[in-house]
Amino acid sequence: MIQNVHEVEPEIAQGVRDGNGTVYAHKLLDVYPASAIKSIGLVRLEPSATIGPHAHHGEEDFYYCISGSGVVVDNGIEYPFTPGTLQITRDGETQAIRNTGETELVFLGALVANLKG
Repeated sequence: MIQNVHEVEPEIAQGVRDGNGTVYAHKLLDVYPASAIKSIGLVRLEPSATIGPHAHHGEEDFYYCISGSGVVVDNGIEYPFTPGTLQITRDGETQAIRNTGETELVFLGALVANLKG
C-alpha cells in the first residue's frame, strides 16, 4: 500500500475535542481492516488552534512534530512540542495539543489498537 499526503484532501474541522481554531487532517490511512493500525495522518493546526484534552481507551496514539511550535499536554503536564518531538499516549492516558507559534503546527499522528490481553 502506498499513499502520498499531497494526493489526500484534508478533512477540515473546528473545535476538535472541545479545542478551538481550525484543524486540517490529511488521513493517509483510516480504519485499515485486520490491522492494529487504526489511522495515520498528517495534521495541521493553524496558529492558536488547539485539540482539547482527551483520553484513549483500548488504543494508543502518537504525535510526531514535523514543523512549527506548540505545547503538547501529556497526562496533564505541558511539554514543548517542536520538530523532532514524539509524544505517546498509552491506553488510559490523556493528551492535548496547542499551536503556540505564528505558523502552522504540522505533525504526524497515528492511532493503534492496544493488543494487550
